[in-house]
Amino acid sequence: MSTYAERLAAASPLAGAAYQFAEIVEATDKARAAKEAGPKVWHFASSADARTAADREQVADGDVLVVESERIVGFVVIHLPVAITEQHGAFHSYEKLAKPARDYCKGDYIPSVERAEQVAIELGYELADPSAAQAARITAGLPVAFETPRMLVEPADVLHAFGARLNVVDTGVRIDAENGRGEWWALVEGATEEDGRRTYRGRWAFAVPVETAAWDVVTVERVVPAPSA
Repeated sequence: MSTYAERLAAASPLAGAAYQFAEIVEATDKARAAKEAGPKVWHFASSADARTAADREQVADGDVLVVESERIVGFVVIHLPVAITEQHGAFHSYEKLAKPARDYCKGDYIPSVERAEQVAIELGYELADPSAAQAARITAGLPVAFETPRMLVEPADVLHAFGARLNVVDTGVRIDAENGRGEWWALVEGATEEDGRRTYRGRWAFAVPVETAAWDVVTVERVVPAPSA
């Protein structure tokens, strides 16, 4: 049954235009409110279930989809879920975008991508885009892995060495009393119990000749400041 406003709009072009204008304003207000609220985050039991929801338009364009059972996080592009994680299951893989997600559709999906990356990082999932993973961890204040000259390793770094991840307790340069040669040294301990089993269960030290340390490059994990806007 039609309402009085609908019957009036059908009978008068002017009233019809006013009625349509009101609908446009309402739709615009809803779209603006949804944009300000940001993308919704939905959790599904499987990627197949999430894809079915997207096919049936039960989730909106730009919404974030999470499938913890498959270590997948993605976002909806119109009605197709695209994974931003290495795992993609029934979603389209990240490579299907053919460009960085932030650049897709001239940046229209940036809020969705940023929210999806935040969720993935919090859950400990690997992102499909290595540069995005690095940037997301920096923004979240989490350690990132990078290469640095050995002489620039700092206390509180996590050093990748001897097939393990080692917390750096202290470092320095000293003269070896036996041969009078300079050496770079580090006091370390396993970052996890497994790393301790691979090396030593307690704190231990090792040294490298300065002439070697001066050109050697190692991998460390460190919290680095986020770039200023």
